[in-house]
Amino acid sequence: MKLALDHVVLEVRDVEASVSFYRRVLGLAPVRLAQWQRGDAPFASARVSRETIIDLFPPGMWRTRRKAQNPNHLCFTLSRAAVATVRRRLARLRVPIVQESPRNYGARGWGVSLYFLDPDGVRLEARYYRPSRKRA
Repeated sequence: MKLALDHVVLEVRDVEASVSFYRRVLGLAPVRLAQWQRGDAPFASARVSRETIIDLFPPGMWRTRRKAQNPNHLCFTLSRAAVATVRRRLARLRVPIVQESPRNYGARGWGVSLYFLDPDGVRLEARYYRPSRKRA
């Protein structure tokens, strides 16, 4: 059995602002944005990979009307150069880095991470893994 993550749902205040943020900072392409803008789709998404998207639920779709209920954080694995690009984009857009970790455990072992917040306060992690050293 092959298992893969299909999608994650975030509850956002402004779908267009979130789509724009994920495109500008991480390079994620919008999915169904035009359909959502026309009212032909209940939400828009951002493509993480061929197999995975982030669904961006507008306030009318939230489980509760009081406050969005989002995950603790999302982690994106990139190359070392791509994390440096994200760092430059964050600086250009004046999005603060809220935490950095030179040694942080993830799905592939130990990596280097930086954290920042999206427009709804969802904590995002951009990380890279150092190449493993093979022992002789």
